[in-house]
Amino acid sequence: MRKYLIAVVVAVVSALALTSVAQADDIQSITAKLTPKKLPKKQFKPAQIYIEILTQDNEGERQPPSAFNTKVNFPANMKFDTKKVPKCKATEAQLQGTSTENAIAACGSKSVVSKGSKLPTSPGHQGGTSAWVVIDTGPVTDPLQVPVRVTAMNGHEKNTLFLHSRAESLGVTTVLVGKLKKGPKGFGSQLNVTIPPLALGAIRRFTTTVKAGKFVQARCKSKNMKFQAVSMYDDHAKTTDDYTTKCKQKKKKK
Repeated sequence: MRKYLIAVVVAVVSALALTSVAQADDIQSITAKLTPKKLPKKQFKPAQIYIEILTQDNEGERQPPSAFNTKVNFPANMKFDTKKVPKCKATEAQLQGTSTENAIAACGSKSVVSKGSKLPTSPGHQGGTSAWVVIDTGPVTDPLQVPVRVTAMNGHEKNTLFLHSRAESLGVTTVLVGKLKKGPKGFGSQLNVTIPPLALGAIRRFTTTVKAGKFVQARCKSKNMKFQAVSMYDDHAKTTDDYTTKCKQKKKKK
């Protein structure tokens, strides 16, 4: 069995989408939907971000490649403030192996920053916060499709994000920790997620919706909003995919 990738990208971004253009890599692609559709030019306002990461099958195989690191770079038009939401009361180690309900109870419900956390209904499930994992079980049987419920919480440590991922059908929980830092030139912030080596397959689709008061904020100083996903794999070359969307400036009231 391969590694159980929960290549997270959770991301915490904002600014809006009117029209958008995706530049897909051969294996992995990122798209984003930002709301509200209109934002002030200078002042940051609370916003919501929906991000989707798709990973295709590795060449000659029946599951995606195994990533060990994913970085998501966000537009300079967005920011998020981890001080606006209570930190999780539990550590990463204390959350490993827990159910979604027990994890939320341990962290505190106010630390949850994701929206629509639930098991996906199909590999093409959209919206909310979830993942769909594929496990290649051999040439005789079809690959195993595993729905995963993902919950994003403000981390226990400074500028971290917990991605609690629970595969109910397998009784397996994986907690990924994303570190928030300054992004590379041309971007604002970066979410750097290290994926632990777990022998349970690889992720096909990962979606997350983040909205929690002022945790995510955005403006429309520049109308071009560029997102980027960069992943490193054990069994595939590095991938980089960009997604560009445009926001609309909200007119000031006279």
